[in-house]
Amino acid sequence: MIRWSTIALVLGLLAAGIAYDRVDFAPPVEAAAEPEARTTPMLVDPPQLSSSWFCPVGSTVIGGYAAHRVVVSNVGTEPTQVTLDTLTSGGAGPGLRFELEPMSTEFVDIRDIVPPLVDDDDNPDTPGVANPIGDAVGVAVEFVGGEGIVGHQVATREWIAEGVCSSEAANQWFFASGSTTRDARDFIVLMNPSLDDVVFQAEFQIDGRTRTPGDLQAGVVPARSVRVIDVGEFVAREELVAASIVSVDGLLVAERLQVFDGQLGPVGAAVRLGVVDPALEWAFPAGRITEGGDSVIVVSNPGTEIVEVDVLFDPLDSADRQFFGLVAIPLTINPGRSAQYDLADFAAQLSIPLPYELGVKIQSVNDQPFVAERWHLVPGIDRSLIGAGGADARIVPRQDGDESEIPVEEDEVPVGEADIYDQPNPIRGVAISRGTEVPSTRWVVPWVQVDQSAGTVIVVTGADAEGDAQVEARVLLGGTLQPPVRATVAPDGRAILVIDAAATGAPIIVTSTAPVWVEAQLSRINQTQERFNRFDIVPAVPTRER
Repeated sequence: MIRWSTIALVLGLLAAGIAYDRVDFAPPVEAAAEPEARTTPMLVDPPQLSSSWFCPVGSTVIGGYAAHRVVVSNVGTEPTQVTLDTLTSGGAGPGLRFELEPMSTEFVDIRDIVPPLVDDDDNPDTPGVANPIGDAVGVAVEFVGGEGIVGHQVATREWIAEGVCSSEAANQWFFASGSTTRDARDFIVLMNPSLDDVVFQAEFQIDGRTRTPGDLQAGVVPARSVRVIDVGEFVAREELVAASIVSVDGLLVAERLQVFDGQLGPVGAAVRLGVVDPALEWAFPAGRITEGGDSVIVVSNPGTEIVEVDVLFDPLDSADRQFFGLVAIPLTINPGRSAQYDLADFAAQLSIPLPYELGVKIQSVNDQPFVAERWHLVPGIDRSLIGAGGADARIVPRQDGDESEIPVEEDEVPVGEADIYDQPNPIRGVAISRGTEVPSTRWVVPWVQVDQSAGTVIVVTGADAEGDAQVEARVLLGGTLQPPVRATVAPDGRAILVIDAAATGAPIIVTSTAPVWVEAQLSRINQTQERFNRFDIVPAVPTRER
């Protein structure tokens, strides 16, 4: 049981070694008056007549850099015309057009469109090609009609990463963290979807130093192409590398792929979009602290003013929530610097039994914007499967019902009356979340793998709103919304909804009567082949009224 005397201990947990030096950084980043105006990815309500989505990371060789599979969904009630174009490292590639019916999904393997440079017979254990990024292929998707959304999967030699694509191009992108240690490869991929070349500048922030490599001071992304930056070629072996990309005369899309090969423990891959605008608040609903693993919050300040933030915790258990709600961990980050906060150290100091489910919110207290990420690194340790969340953790159980639309207010299931939470705990995996900067009353997970052994869940945390939020999650399968799973979420509460679809994967639509934050959390266990074990966090896409 956590005691009140530990509050002083909590406030002293800011690890030594986070030094704060003032450094110059250009160009300056100004606080956005309305951060949600530059949020990506984002859906709008009512849907636009046309929309575009961009997926920079990808290639055509399994076992190489990142074999690319795009998942195109129409979650609207009208059909949509889809145009899918490939953008390669050598320029525009072939594409295809097709019609997508309402409430349906289409999978596109990019190798079916762009022939691979080297065919490895679909063997993920092959060493790949000598130049694994020479066949880089990104994808741009345009919808006319309907309500389109795009996610993608990339297969590396270290397993599969899933992410959502961007709904816009922009002139600046920020990443809070990356790693170039001996066991890691860090790629930033830039896509130029326009008909003109785009000049950009890339900067890396490392331990108080800002580095702008000469080759990237006036780098060029040719028209209708992608460019892959192997960060390890420009910086030394570093545990934490923040990055910013600023275009001079056009718009780009930036996405980062992080790979760990297992030499030092963790093995896996994670892909995530950059941030267009730093924001005043970031939420990370999903997350788990595991024994022997790393669970780290990174806060990066790409601006010219000092950033002061509070780190707030969203545990699942109501008793813990009452305690943690009184404690905020303060961090101060100088311009051009980053700060790390180790959640595993936090759990150890408070003797919290692991694994433990914990959401996080980070809020600016001096009205200066920032970017943040949450890292989960689970090494390949030999341990039996146990439940997660602590002895009193609760979930919303799977529910049976018809496929009709049921008002969300009916048949509510309070979190405190649900079953014990018992999502499988994988013994390896890499997950990196960029978080989300705005709450919403409607979220869409574009497509996510579904493990029917409680391995796929939707995690919801309440926003600062008056009153509880009635939340439901429904899987979109075979053109039909499946029976809902529901929860009541307090403004400072958290709920986990188990997805039990009879399919390998599907889009998931989450609606709420009040603004909430949403992420999907995946946990896959393979008792016979450890390399198929997996822990991942997949973002959901918020909807904004227009």
